[in-house]
Amino acid sequence: MCSNFEPATLKQIEAILDNQITLGLDSYKNHVYPKDQCPIIISSDGNMKVVMGQFGLSPKWANQPVDYSTYNARLEGIESKKTFEPPFTHNQFCLVPMQAFFEPYYLDGKNDWQRIYRKDSQAFTIAGMFEFNPHFNDPIHTFTLLTHNANNDAFMSRFHRPEKEKRSISLVEEQQRSEYLHASHQEIKNLMSKIENEIFAHKGS
Repeated sequence: MCSNFEPATLKQIEAILDNQITLGLDSYKNHVYPKDQCPIIISSDGNMKVVMGQFGLSPKWANQPVDYSTYNARLEGIESKKTFEPPFTHNQFCLVPMQAFFEPYYLDGKNDWQRIYRKDSQAFTIAGMFEFNPHFNDPIHTFTLLTHNANNDAFMSRFHRPEKEKRSISLVEEQQRSEYLHASHQEIKNLMSKIENEIFAHKGS
């Protein structure tokens, strides 16, 4: 799971896109929690486009934010979930540019939140899924981060309570970004990568 992260800066996003962002974006927090907004990357007319997205997916049929957690979506069984099935089967995938994200780390029974970041301090993109909800007073893009079971992941299995299932978000590498945004839901798992110790590190508070 991932409930909070540091979004990439606009300059970092411009570097990811290899293009200057001309769309005016509202200011956004440097530490994002559910219901906060930050830039996400979607496909638009075959190109990559940056829009503001609210962290926590609100389904198109909702006329107000849902009162349950939708900031992470389990890939296993996702097509049976009323909230997540429509954007998943309609291939509404997005990239969430980050500088770091945070996960709980337990040592001697005590939790110490860890900042997880690239060793080279570069921004990276995480696999997400979005919805556009036209029913709110202000029509808005909302998004969720796709997660997988990480019990056997060498790096991400370190986090969360020892007795609990390990969950992890997934990386979309630079060379896979465009393909991921244009992929069908049958293809996306092959375009997602695990977060590995060779590239990432973590540090406590």
